[in-house]
Amino acid sequence: HRVSMGHSGADYDAARAGIAAGACHATHLFNRMPPLSHRAPGLIGAVLESDGVASEIIFDGHHVHPAVALAAMRAKRPERVMAITDASSVAGLPLGSTGNLGGRRITAHHDLARLDDGTIAGSVLTMDRAFRMLVQQMGVSILDAVKVCSTTPARELGLDQQGAIEVGAFADLTVLDEDLRVVMTLVGGHVAYTRQ
Repeated sequence: HRVSMGHSGADYDAARAGIAAGACHATHLFNRMPPLSHRAPGLIGAVLESDGVASEIIFDGHHVHPAVALAAMRAKRPERVMAITDASSVAGLPLGSTGNLGGRRITAHHDLARLDDGTIAGSVLTMDRAFRMLVQQMGVSILDAVKVCSTTPARELGLDQQGAIEVGAFADLTVLDEDLRVVMTLVGGHVAYTRQ
């Protein structure tokens, strides 16, 4: 089992105790956590200083500001950061589409899913858009973006045959054009999608 810390008001000492007890993962770093303070580092500070904890970050530019996400990546290194989408049921659907989250209606907005009262309720982010955000808007190298979007998550989850292009690995690949938009997807070495 992987113990993950997140969506928590834990203070720094409680977070450090959790890490000492075996917590090795941080869910949605920065989200639903008290802000990082120079006098009260809290859960965020404990995660950022610990090499033993890998951190998820939602790279949509809304859940975490790109400057803060980049600072966290530099503190943790790409080998300890996992790009996630936090995609809701309306991800990939046209603007205004509705779905359900915990029995509550959500609506697809341009870059977020929201409850009827405007509260953020997940994202509409896809991994290719997260990859573009990392490279084109945050200035992360393509190699480091690949690590954050594929290699690190696969390694952290113990998926030994995924997240790398090597002999014996599954041939699950995405081909991008020069603008980093999906051209083709292969699953198990077979073409599953081709852009028309």
